[in-house]
Amino acid sequence: MARRLEARWTLVGLLAALALIAGGCGGDDPSGGRDDEACDPACAEDETCEAGVCVPGHFTDEDGDGVGDGADRCPGTPAGARVDGNGCAIEQATVPAPDGPFGTGIRDFADDFTVSTLDGAFSLRASWTGRDAYLFLLHHAGSAYAEAIWASSPERLFAESPPNVHYFFLSTAQAAADREAVLTDLRGRVEAGLDALDARDHWAGRVHFVTDALEALDGGLGDFVAAHGYLAFAIDRFGRWREVGMLQDITVNPPTAEMRFLAAEARGFEFEHRLAWELDAIAAAGATEVVVFDGDRHDGGWEEGYATSVEIQLPPAAEMARFDSMAVFLYTACPDHLQGRDAGCNEWDYAHHLFLCDADDPARCDTELVRYVTPYGREGAWLTDVSGLLPLVAEGGRRTLRYEGANGYDMHLRILLWDAGKPFRPVEALPLWGNRSAIPWDGTYNDRFEPIAFQVDDPAAEKVSIYSVVTGHGFGAVLGNCAEFCNSEHEFAVNGTAFVEAHPEANSRVGCFDRIEEGVVPNQFGTWPFGRAGWCPGQDVKPWVQDVSSALVAGENTIAYRALFRGEPYVPVVTDPEAYLPELRLQSWLVRYARR
Repeated sequence: MARRLEARWTLVGLLAALALIAGGCGGDDPSGGRDDEACDPACAEDETCEAGVCVPGHFTDEDGDGVGDGADRCPGTPAGARVDGNGCAIEQATVPAPDGPFGTGIRDFADDFTVSTLDGAFSLRASWTGRDAYLFLLHHAGSAYAEAIWASSPERLFAESPPNVHYFFLSTAQAAADREAVLTDLRGRVEAGLDALDARDHWAGRVHFVTDALEALDGGLGDFVAAHGYLAFAIDRFGRWREVGMLQDITVNPPTAEMRFLAAEARGFEFEHRLAWELDAIAAAGATEVVVFDGDRHDGGWEEGYATSVEIQLPPAAEMARFDSMAVFLYTACPDHLQGRDAGCNEWDYAHHLFLCDADDPARCDTELVRYVTPYGREGAWLTDVSGLLPLVAEGGRRTLRYEGANGYDMHLRILLWDAGKPFRPVEALPLWGNRSAIPWDGTYNDRFEPIAFQVDDPAAEKVSIYSVVTGHGFGAVLGNCAEFCNSEHEFAVNGTAFVEAHPEANSRVGCFDRIEEGVVPNQFGTWPFGRAGWCPGQDVKPWVQDVSSALVAGENTIAYRALFRGEPYVPVVTDPEAYLPELRLQSWLVRYARR
């Protein structure tokens, strides 16, 4: 039987509520990106289209995620910076040095320490800038895995690393001469790699070869090393102790252990910092937070614990009517924040779902709000923009949510509602095609979907978008290794004009490795780097939102859907009927927006 929990809605300072994720950061509202109406005629190069009007200056943000997409129009702001409500870059606040309480557990704050290095002493607090992460790697003589990492290319580590990282290299050798010899050899290889990258100046003072014996380490570092037997570990952007995952490239055969995967861990810390900052900024914008899970356990399993039902209380309809944005935050915590199967952190990448149940029949839960794919043996946290589904909860009040998935976690889940000042807000969501379950992708797949007619009164005054969540699953059963590892193309045709969602990353061995900055959990204990069709292990599935207003006509309109492979209807050639046959998971909506 599913558990039922009471949830509440309040105006909150979200960063404080999410202290497990962030140790503190700030900024302005990142949601100032505009959901722009097209300008006709097109704007000049030094102008931006805002609500159908060409205006000078500003940093465009077409997808509304708070990151500038276009050219820099504001004096003195760098391209690609975070942007405010005017489209101008803003500075992320630095993180103050933690003032405790300190500990040696994972996600505990790290106390100060000082170490001796080949280049002098290093102190954590004295070096604190509020912008850096700290990665530690130990040399264990006699361990094939550790020796392979130590012998791998430092050049690749620094080529792939964010610039705001300190790297520490330590030796487990007892004799000082042995430690110095190992570290001196590595320093020579590091310097050669930095010279090849012409990057020695930047990394000066950021690479530390620690000469202290492990048992002589002082302060927080000594306490942590004494409490754990890690080969690699870290202090993240918020000053908390963190584990480091599997430092192995499994995209090659045989897999190779490489120190460059320390850089992947640092890239993950950059995502976490951005996520915490964005959550804080949304809260500062006056967001209403609906708490769904607050550390409550989702048991998992394939039977009774597979689903957890929760009753929530949304604001009343009058309050809901002022919101133009909705997002879902989820953090899935493992026991004691420890990674790996042996520590009780789930081993496999399974699809998990957050469903909205029917208002009149709470036992019917067919509307998927968010889809996730869990990490291999690690924790994860994501923020998913589901603004297009706001009309489904417009009446507010008491609703039931149902979270489904085979992996068990301590859950931290919130629904965020706020007014970002967009020129349009979603007012109607027409269900299109899809199923709460996967649909076999075979020669009859497209026969399941009939065209749908809808009315538009005035195309010039309305905005309509397709909101689709589609992922491909199944492998090893057909030629082309569909549907997980092949590019399924999803064509939505509005009055004959095709809009196509494609998954080219499914053809890439590093399609998910390249998306760490988008929330893919790095260094998982499985085949996480390989690209998939619309998803990655250890990430939320981002909705595909496509403005189709340009294809509308006054009166009756028609939308049709079909799935293609290489531009043609897909007919699988089955090579192993006992393997995982291809299937697609689809939910899609037609969303109408009203001008504010």
